[in-house]
Amino acid sequence: MNSNKHCIFKIGPHQVTPALRSLFDPSDPASLRCFAVLDGDTRGRIFTDRPQNPTWGVVQEAASGCLHLGGKVHYPSLRRLISRLLQHGNVLVGLWPEDQRWQLLPRAPDYSGFTLVFSNRRPDHANGDHLAIPAGCELLPMDLSLLEHSVGKSHYLSIYGSVHQVLNKGFGMCVTDHSVLLCEAFAGPSAEGYIEIVTATNANHRHKAYATLTCHNLITQMEQHGYRTYANCARDNHASIGLARKLGYQTEREYRLLTWLKRAA
Repeated sequence: MNSNKHCIFKIGPHQVTPALRSLFDPSDPASLRCFAVLDGDTRGRIFTDRPQNPTWGVVQEAASGCLHLGGKVHYPSLRRLISRLLQHGNVLVGLWPEDQRWQLLPRAPDYSGFTLVFSNRRPDHANGDHLAIPAGCELLPMDLSLLEHSVGKSHYLSIYGSVHQVLNKGFGMCVTDHSVLLCEAFAGPSAEGYIEIVTATNANHRHKAYATLTCHNLITQMEQHGYRTYANCARDNHASIGLARKLGYQTEREYRLLTWLKRAA
């Protein structure tokens, strides 16, 4: 059975070999999330043709349904795998525009858009140092109580699976005004020395520089821990683009993102 090049095996992170890991390109869009799944740090599914001597691998993030392709994936196997995954949820694929693997994917996606990746932050960038914490407010690390009121709680849980894992493997920073959470920034998942930064501001408290203050402090903390940070956002999310530039990211690169929606049973 192992000689059939169209076999698809689902494996766990404990079965991931160096050979399988080496099939995935760290320069692919959002690939660091792929490595976090391979390492068992975040939730997801891992597929391959041969667990011991693989020629291809596919990783799906549990949080978003995004697929990451490694090695020489065969067209029939990928189409069959995507068809199977669509019975359980959405499937997303993000690749650089010039990537030849586009031809392996199903036609007629339900969504097609573009995402920007921000990286290579200037280490001496100080934008945010001048921002004072507003009177009556506090800048606090995310704990269990703050997580319960977090806008991103469901997303963090979809990545890590439990509140304990969110707080153990991720890093959060919040601006609060007494019991009201005004803004949050979260770092995670991490892989290969990089960590992703996301943020959300209470809809009633936007345009007050809370996101700049919160992200700047969290990013500084991550850099002190030895991480390099990066961020993603949709091409039409002008507020997030402006924030990323304000935070000092020097490199912007655009990739295409396709989505196929869950099929009815």
